[in-house]
Amino acid sequence: MRRKFATLASLLLAFLLLAGMTGCGRGRVPGPSGTFETTVVDVAPVLGGRVLAVTRQEGERVAAGDTLVVLDTELVALQRAQTEANRATLVAQRAVAEADLAKARRQLSLLETTLGRTTALREQGTATGQQVDDLTAQRDVARAGVEAARGRLAAIDAELAHLESGLAVYDRQLKDSAVLAPISGTVLTRTLEPGEVAAPGRAALRLADLSHLELRVYLEAGDLERVRLGQEIPVRVDALPGAPLKGTVGWIADEAEFTPKNAQTRNARAQLVYAVKLRVDNPDGKLHVGMPAEIDLP
Repeated sequence: MRRKFATLASLLLAFLLLAGMTGCGRGRVPGPSGTFETTVVDVAPVLGGRVLAVTRQEGERVAAGDTLVVLDTELVALQRAQTEANRATLVAQRAVAEADLAKARRQLSLLETTLGRTTALREQGTATGQQVDDLTAQRDVARAGVEAARGRLAAIDAELAHLESGLAVYDRQLKDSAVLAPISGTVLTRTLEPGEVAAPGRAALRLADLSHLELRVYLEAGDLERVRLGQEIPVRVDALPGAPLKGTVGWIADEAEFTPKNAQTRNARAQLVYAVKLRVDNPDGKLHVGMPAEIDLP
């Protein structure tokens, strides 16, 4: 009996230990998981030209407005100087045309006054019809001269507008020759080097704001009531053991979709789920795009 009792006690103790180990091994139930992502921005020059400088290397941080790429603008500057010289010539010609128009107007005004007086004298019998006819012809010529002066002035103004628009284009090209950072972030890739010829629209640098990342997870319809916008939810990162990070719910999908294809089973992929994005701060840069993580649903 003692031997049997000792055997039963040993079996019971082993069972209790096994149950305890099983319970400890089970631990926390894994929550919805996903990978970190962020929005990337490809920075490309809008003009083509020889590259003089690329100011940032991969991994370096940039602030919005920093100069990233500088293109050679010598040819554009020469073209602008030539256009500016042509504009200055037209400005001088316009001054002469304005003086000619003013002179033609004064002459027309004088002839119209003289014609009026001569017409009155003819009615009184002290002037001849020939005098009136001569003055009328001179007045018509003066009117034509005024119209011609106006036409020359209008043509000069049109040419000036054309040159000024050209100057505006050159100014914009000079401005665009320096490619600025549209956002603050980190340089992920660099595909352009000094001395190369940049093509318009070809990405030179790829930027991303890594100060915070987004974790996209998928929840079933029954779990949606457990999250809300602005809610803080613990985020556990496989590569960062220890205390969980804080994630803030920033977006909840309005429409359901099928579970992404990277789900483990076909049944899981056939389920309808809702995407949820959580914003996770990354001030020390320990988080990286593509890292897996999971959340603890309340």
